[in-house]
Amino acid sequence: MVCVLVTGKDLLGIMLHDNSKNKKLSVEELVDECKTLFFSGHETTALALTWTLFLLALHPEWQNHLREEIKQVIGEGELLLNDLTNIRKLKKMGWVMNEVLRLYSAAPNVQRQAREDIQVGELIIPSGTNIWVDLVGMNHDSDLWGNDVNEFKPERFKDDTLHGGCKHKMGYLPFGFGGRMCIGRNLTIMEYKIVLILLLTRFTFTLSPSYIHSPAIMLSLRPTNGLPLIVQHV
Repeated sequence: MVCVLVTGKDLLGIMLHDNSKNKKLSVEELVDECKTLFFSGHETTALALTWTLFLLALHPEWQNHLREEIKQVIGEGELLLNDLTNIRKLKKMGWVMNEVLRLYSAAPNVQRQAREDIQVGELIIPSGTNIWVDLVGMNHDSDLWGNDVNEFKPERFKDDTLHGGCKHKMGYLPFGFGGRMCIGRNLTIMEYKIVLILLLTRFTFTLSPSYIHSPAIMLSLRPTNGLPLIVQHV
């Protein structure tokens, strides 16, 4: 038997604390919440890093751009995990992450349910309708992004533009939108940058000749045949 000390400062502790005061969740519901958090916090970040290595292997000049930025912002010493204040200053790495999430969105869709009848133009969406927003389709729509929509261009997000030049303010939704926006957004960005710093300061990446490009949606967007890379020390 494993005993877990819950202090109330982590997400499980908060759920248990709120559970004692307000509407109670069953044990099964609490377990389901923890499974969801584990899946969404691990799977999506891991896939974002996977697709990042794929694109950086195809565009080695961006590996160099990021290494130079890491050297300027973090320095050449070890990354101190108790002092991560400089991570937010890695602007180009943020551009790369946003462009990766545009081209290969780890979460390929978001869902909403109409709580009442909604009129959109001449269309009536009945209450209870499940609505799926296709992020992959939107992120590859040339009407929203221009003729270079399928190109890897992290500089789209230069100057801290939130939407990367998308022609519609709701055309880029890597972490969802509204009151149900991803609760783990900031954690994901921090994890992503830490792992990428550790990888790029140690290794270079090129695509293996055995790689077969086969992205597929299986709840998340993943490479069906994996991502074989040639990895070398810097």
